[in-house]
Amino acid sequence: MTVEELAVLLRTSKGAVYARHARGGIPGGLRLGRTLRFDPRIIAQWLSAKSASAGGQP
Repeated sequence: MTVEELAVLLRTSKGAVYARHARGGIPGGLRLGRTLRFDPRIIAQWLSAKSASAGGQP
């Protein structure tokens, strides 16, 4: 999953995705050369866990 795809999914900007990843706030990031990619399975688990801990609130 690209940074742009993740930004759309999270309804945020690409810059916010980069910043949050740099702070360790988004799991599953992998640098491939100059690009950053995310494992969609890890992102799905992370979002599911965040939703469950928030009582199902988006």
